[in-house]
Amino acid sequence: MKQADKAIVLQRIEDHSEIKAYYKQFAERVEKDLSAYQKDKKEYLYRLPWNLRQRQGTHFPPFQTFTDFDGRSREQQIVLMHYLQTAIDCGVLYFLTDEKPYAEYAASVLHNVTNGLLALPSPQEKHNAGWLYTKDHLREAREIGAQLPIIYDFVHPYLKNKGNVYDLGQNAMVPFNFKDGQKVFRTYVKLALERGIIDCNWPVLESPSLVGNILALDDDEERNSLLPYFLTQNTKHQDALAKVAAHYLDYDGDWPESINYANGVNTFLTYLMTLLTKYDPSLHLGQKYPQILEALPKPYYLTYPNKTETILFGDGHRKYNPNYQAYETAYYLAKLESQEKYRKIYGSLINSAIARGDYIRFKLGFRNYGARHYNEPTKLLWFEPSIDGSIKDYPLPVTDEIPFAGIVLQRNLSETNKPADALMGFVGGGHYVHGHATGMFLELYGKGFVLGNKSGRSRYRSEIHENYYRLFASNNTVIVNGSSEGKGGWAGLQINTVQKIVTEPKPKTEAISPMNSFSMTRFVDDKGDNAEAIQERTLGIVRTSPKTGYYIDVFRSKSSLPNQFHDYIYHNIGESLSLTSHTRPLVLKPDNERFSNSKNKPWTNNKKARHPGWHYFKFIETSNIHSENITATFSATKLDPKPIKMKAFVLGANKREYTKVMAPPSTEGPIPYRESQTPTLVIRQIGEAWNNPFAVVYEPIKGNKGSITSVNNLEQNGIFKGFEICSKVNNKNLKQFVIIQDSSNSEFTDLDKEISFIGRYAVITLDNENSLHSIYMGDGSSLKYKDTNIISNTGESTAVFIDYKQDIPKVKTTKSITLKNDALKTKIYKPTQE
Repeated sequence: MKQADKAIVLQRIEDHSEIKAYYKQFAERVEKDLSAYQKDKKEYLYRLPWNLRQRQGTHFPPFQTFTDFDGRSREQQIVLMHYLQTAIDCGVLYFLTDEKPYAEYAASVLHNVTNGLLALPSPQEKHNAGWLYTKDHLREAREIGAQLPIIYDFVHPYLKNKGNVYDLGQNAMVPFNFKDGQKVFRTYVKLALERGIIDCNWPVLESPSLVGNILALDDDEERNSLLPYFLTQNTKHQDALAKVAAHYLDYDGDWPESINYANGVNTFLTYLMTLLTKYDPSLHLGQKYPQILEALPKPYYLTYPNKTETILFGDGHRKYNPNYQAYETAYYLAKLESQEKYRKIYGSLINSAIARGDYIRFKLGFRNYGARHYNEPTKLLWFEPSIDGSIKDYPLPVTDEIPFAGIVLQRNLSETNKPADALMGFVGGGHYVHGHATGMFLELYGKGFVLGNKSGRSRYRSEIHENYYRLFASNNTVIVNGSSEGKGGWAGLQINTVQKIVTEPKPKTEAISPMNSFSMTRFVDDKGDNAEAIQERTLGIVRTSPKTGYYIDVFRSKSSLPNQFHDYIYHNIGESLSLTSHTRPLVLKPDNERFSNSKNKPWTNNKKARHPGWHYFKFIETSNIHSENITATFSATKLDPKPIKMKAFVLGANKREYTKVMAPPSTEGPIPYRESQTPTLVIRQIGEAWNNPFAVVYEPIKGNKGSITSVNNLEQNGIFKGFEICSKVNNKNLKQFVIIQDSSNSEFTDLDKEISFIGRYAVITLDNENSLHSIYMGDGSSLKYKDTNIISNTGESTAVFIDYKQDIPKVKTTKSITLKNDALKTKIYKPTQE
């Protein structure tokens, strides 16, 4: 903040009632501390975490040092953080009011903390060495180091005017020692530059301390010589902004870590770019690195239809916590940089949240003593009095992707606008910092909840976190030969990245069909020595009415090794799982040793794990070899007065065994189930699972009855080609042929059903009278059903949707096609033409 900003802020307080009310609360919050300090300075500052036993004579006592962050230690750390945050607030109030009691309080906290640090020995450890937190500078930089220079900047005029500070060691008012202050700032700069690690989020998390302490240096030449270490100049232990920003471009605009870590990076960088743009507008950081502003709202675009949860991958959390303060900061930076595009984006996000009742702009935040820099006063100093931007309701694409994590997601939002009627799922898997060894895994949403879920996470470095939650067995995936694993890379969890083969619609583009979408992905499972498999997974969404629909999951897997077997794993929220075949319970018997092969493998913390982690499965029961179709029903009674269920219709195959188990809790699932074991289905295919893959239809339902009445196999020469699915929707019958093949040149012909198709994916829907209701060709070059024939005019694969509900069919296509029909004769349709 410059002196010229002061009048602007004061005028906003005067002119806008909500800002005036915020300012009043902001000032009132420091009164208790200010009063306690003024009443008894010694007693007040004595509450800081001093190590009085190490005090020598009349010298200033050192602080206690910390290596843990629980119990009494955390209580002491919070006292220090509270004083630092209150001192920043008082510094801001001094800047706005020129009232010296604010300055004295803030400067006295700064002085005593400075002396308490300087009484400690210099940090000795080479890696992550802190000063106060002796083995965790990464944390200290955010909780302590970032705050001190902000206090100094705001009280600098007071100190330069010979304003005194209270010294606990002398129990007297004394002049501030500028030399000591500068020594502290230089130490925190040095710690950031010399003790961290690179190529991850660490350098960014340390940077509020690095930048703040550089800017607090009094010598212009020294300050200007160090600032490039944040902007452009890397060290062996610290990545500069230019390198960090380029990393986004290397990963298609994403920061390549799980959501909470990536969003932390985006948030910190937005703050720092704004701070430095205020310091030196000629830097134009917003214009230079727009990819950071582009990535900041990414979690919003990865939310499920309930708008409270995101997709889950790696060490991420599922709960969606939009950082509106970061959005406001980005909006302000866009204004400073004249970037109208980002003003519109963030203005819309902010105003939409206000309209939904999710966000109040000028509301004093609770004191937060987590591991982050303190920036509450930016609401008062940076936020614009009003925000320009249109109000939008969940403007999310049908398909999206996160290439570095191998994720392709699909959503289908119902015209009812109710989250419980929406559908969404994704397939993914990849290697990145904080990534997990998941294989090609899946999540499914239904009836307002993430039902088919990734299991979550536990406490870092705990045995179950490292040997279950980070491994294949905690995911909806396929384990090959009992040996799928991650190897090498971050924490020894490296896997290949899932590759997108095709999606319809393409990510972030308009859907051809309001009822259908699909993705096909590929994965190579070859880490370690005993899997050696290639896999393909097709995930489709099929909506049958505004309130009903289902998922198609086809997982192909084959190994190059002899005596291969493949285990398909699916976890679902609930208390119970039942398995039936032809409406009769599937006979199961105890099988406690089935998944024990990983139990006694060697484990080295954060380096070597007990893959694939399925030794945590309990209450294991397995069928004999069973070739018929089965139905698996997962039930959850704690989510709604009516039970929420997921019905899985599994096509049968030879040499197949079915197992039900209880897996560890889904720690990122719905609150009622976070401490309960998770019902889980495991299907073992003895031999390859490619020509006859794991083929499952999932229908989420509320109550006891779904819309699907039967699911049967489409096959040709004994090879799986898709499903015939019958439903009853609104008392009307619906029949759908869902054709799924493993390449764009694959052919399927069924003379009895009068179907012929070349391509990967298609859905033919027949109405109550067995007449065409719609045709969806998600990826194919020709499709014939009875007298209707669709032909791609280029011979290339195309996506087509034909709606037969009206007298004249409505046609949408991505490429030119010819539609032949007895009634219509022959007609050519151009892309998107109706």
